[in-house]
Amino acid sequence: METRLWENAEAGRTWVVRRSSFTVFEVFADYSVMVDLEQRTCSCRLWQIDGFPCTHAVAAILAKKDSIYDYVECYYRTDFFRKAYESPIFPIPDIGKGLGSNSFAAGVVLPPITKRPAGRPPTKRIKAFGEFKRPLKCSRCSVTGHNRKTCKDVI
Repeated sequence: METRLWENAEAGRTWVVRRSSFTVFEVFADYSVMVDLEQRTCSCRLWQIDGFPCTHAVAAILAKKDSIYDYVECYYRTDFFRKAYESPIFPIPDIGKGLGSNSFAAGVVLPPITKRPAGRPPTKRIKAFGEFKRPLKCSRCSVTGHNRKTCKDVI
């Protein structure tokens, strides 16, 4: 994450940053982007999605001359990571051996009981939505509704 932070800083160094208010900035990249440092939002929405400052936000933070680390969410920091794995993680017992005398009480999920329907399986194709049968057209008289074999017109 440290590498990603400095890659964002390098990508945004050439962009023009203008201050709209004390915490709101406008970053001119390929397009104009609004960054609010107080609410930790960017109009590209990447900062709101993962809580990590996007390239536009890093450019605005550097323009304000603040520390980039103050705007990174706490769960990206190493002390938060260490606290997550501070308590021991106990292994899960093998399901094949079972957790007790009754396997149903242990939470073992069995597959559903399926029965094949009787008779020959259907072979007729199911038509897609909007698909329709083409009407018959006679090649002799060019009238729809019948074909050449059942045509009643005089030859």
